[in-house]
Amino acid sequence: MDVDDGGASFLRTLTAAERRLAAVRALAARRRRVRRPRIASAAVAVLIPVALLLAAAVGDGAGGGLMAAGLAVAALALAAYIALGLLIQRPLERRITQEEDAVIEEVNRMKELFAQVAERDRWEERLTGSVRERLSRFPGEGNTFR
Repeated sequence: MDVDDGGASFLRTLTAAERRLAAVRALAARRRRVRRPRIASAAVAVLIPVALLLAAAVGDGAGGGLMAAGLAVAALALAAYIALGLLIQRPLERRITQEEDAVIEEVNRMKELFAQVAERDRWEERLTGSVRERLSRFPGEGNTFR
């Protein structure tokens, strides 16, 4: 986006940035949905062995079959926790960071050009106010969408 591109180009770029912002927010929501099963998996992976150890310490220890089944479930829960992190959450976080950085960079550039474009194209006060309000929805440098 260059100041010489004109107001129409500026507005198209702003609309595209708003779509990217919505996409980043959708990715962040997806990441939050992945966290819940990861937390549940971690809890199961920790609580089952703890319960089995407590039962063994009290003397009401579980039989060998129950102990093996409990440890197998705990191992599967731990595997699910790791898999969700490596296959879904980590790639989502990388993509969110990349998209956030790109949107922030573009919007910061637009914020710098805004006054020049509005003045040169003699935008009405209503349009200027609307664009200013739209630009304010974006975080600045160092902030995130999360």
